[in-house]
Amino acid sequence: MTLPNDLKHLYVEWLSEFIDKLSSKQEQLNLTYNKAKKHLEETEGPFYYPQDLKKVKGIGAVIIKRLETKLEQHCKELGVPVPDKNASRPSSSKRTTTALRVSTDDGNKIYDDEHQPKKKRKVKPYIPKKRSGAYAIILGLLELKAIHRGASKEDIINIGQKYTNSSMVPNHATKEFYAAWASIAQLKNHELVLEEGRPKRYTLTEKGIELAKTLKSADGIVFDSEHQKESQNQDYYEETELTADLSTLVKSNKVEKVEDNNSSFIETTFHHISTPQSHRTHDKASNPRLTESGSPSQVPIDNKITRRRYDGVSYEIWPKGSFEIYPIIDHREIKSQSDREFFSNAFDRKNMKNEIRQLSLGDIIWVAKNKTTGTLCILDTIIERKRLDDLAMSIKDNRFMEQKNRLENSGCRNKYYLIEETMSGSVSNMSEALKTSLWTILIYYRFSIIRTSSSEQTVEKLHALHSVLNHEYGKKELIVMVPKHLDNQQQYKALLQRFKLEFSQNTNVECCHTFEAFQDIMGKSDMRTIAELTIQVLMYVRGVSLEKATAIQGIYPTLNHLLSAYRSCGSNVEAKQLLFMKLGQAPGNKKITKALSEKIADAFTVG
Repeated sequence: MTLPNDLKHLYVEWLSEFIDKLSSKQEQLNLTYNKAKKHLEETEGPFYYPQDLKKVKGIGAVIIKRLETKLEQHCKELGVPVPDKNASRPSSSKRTTTALRVSTDDGNKIYDDEHQPKKKRKVKPYIPKKRSGAYAIILGLLELKAIHRGASKEDIINIGQKYTNSSMVPNHATKEFYAAWASIAQLKNHELVLEEGRPKRYTLTEKGIELAKTLKSADGIVFDSEHQKESQNQDYYEETELTADLSTLVKSNKVEKVEDNNSSFIETTFHHISTPQSHRTHDKASNPRLTESGSPSQVPIDNKITRRRYDGVSYEIWPKGSFEIYPIIDHREIKSQSDREFFSNAFDRKNMKNEIRQLSLGDIIWVAKNKTTGTLCILDTIIERKRLDDLAMSIKDNRFMEQKNRLENSGCRNKYYLIEETMSGSVSNMSEALKTSLWTILIYYRFSIIRTSSSEQTVEKLHALHSVLNHEYGKKELIVMVPKHLDNQQQYKALLQRFKLEFSQNTNVECCHTFEAFQDIMGKSDMRTIAELTIQVLMYVRGVSLEKATAIQGIYPTLNHLLSAYRSCGSNVEAKQLLFMKLGQAPGNKKITKALSEKIADAFTVG
């Protein structure tokens, strides 16, 4: 007795046996075996060895191993030898379709026209179109020498723009939402570019280096650095990174220690904000390096960027005069639908440099741009602009607390709510809530408030604030952190505070994150911890503020802990009083009243 040449029916039968033996708890395994059985039934054979089943969708090594065991048992029961998968396959009685061929005298085979063997389709290597986004990115990475040290998105965009006819960044003002940078996904899919870390850094793979060099050679491209003499090669960074804390920098004259560091210059000078001319007139006479606008003029600086490490994190030192200051306006900040670029145009008329971009947080932020590398970093000033009615609505739907929490995580010392007292709707029923919120912003959260009566007055206030910032940063040096990986907003803030504690005490130094890190970490879509998600869900209950939600989460770390506590209650009355018993005597805004305790219980319990 021998086995048939096609054992497909046996394999289907054995898969059915496997399914029948599964328990009701093994739902995922049940689904896997059912899919394997279905695909096997639909796939044409013949199938002799279990290894033949590799081509069947849904059948992998584990299922094949089990079928091999079943086949051995079956052969022993029949008293026939177990098929050797290394032996030649038994001939099938069913003739398969093959090409008819005859051998010529010289041994070559000739196929008839009807049964020519199918030629394997050759996969063409991916080559980006000239002047496309992918073309610009890959050449930009090569020019940046992004092989061992990764390059940031900002750097690639800045240097790659000259290699493409399209804009590397979207222009929201002209409704051009697609940018050439989107081609980075195609380069990653073809394994030409590697993306690592957070903030993201990009490097060329071996394939990418080869392709980039081929494109450069084919199109006769000469990089800017190749025009210069070897001694003037545009290598901005020092070759080594030494570990250096504040005392080491002071000894090496990299930073200057001062006796009286005014760390709160915005608070002390803001009462002059409507008349910034008083700063400019005095300073220009005493400091010839200041221009008419009050900003530092171009000063000779070393072309090399000093890079050091502290606490395992790389940082750069930007000396005074090596950077320029200007605001970035979120592209959603408009006066009206018909006047979308009102603020940018108004700043332009005042000869105040600015940019429009999509910001992860805030409506207006101030950045410093390195004059040598073009790198951007975030300064200590951020503004959230709101109309009075918008502020009222944000209090109602809890956006106010969410925004406030993210602004605190930014680590910015100078956080402003700029409130325009113009309204598109009535807020009469929110007057008390508005008063409470304004006092809370000022006293409890220690944010500053700028009040204006119109968009035009907003421009004047912001221009005055810009003059103050320009004046103060003309005397400062910057330490710009370059971390390789940040998991969340808490790490972002903690790192900034750690650096400020070490470097900003009694010095003229300000510590900053890069704009790239700010954009990557501070967005709403940033990965949240379970604790943050728990707090967010609790805040959906009307009346639960951030402080109350944080207090509840401190007792019940996750929603599962809270639900378990409710299930453990002996009665519905006990459940409704649960949080009141825990936090009824809590101080300030953490207090949970009886009514709110009942409302939360109703939201998280049934019946």
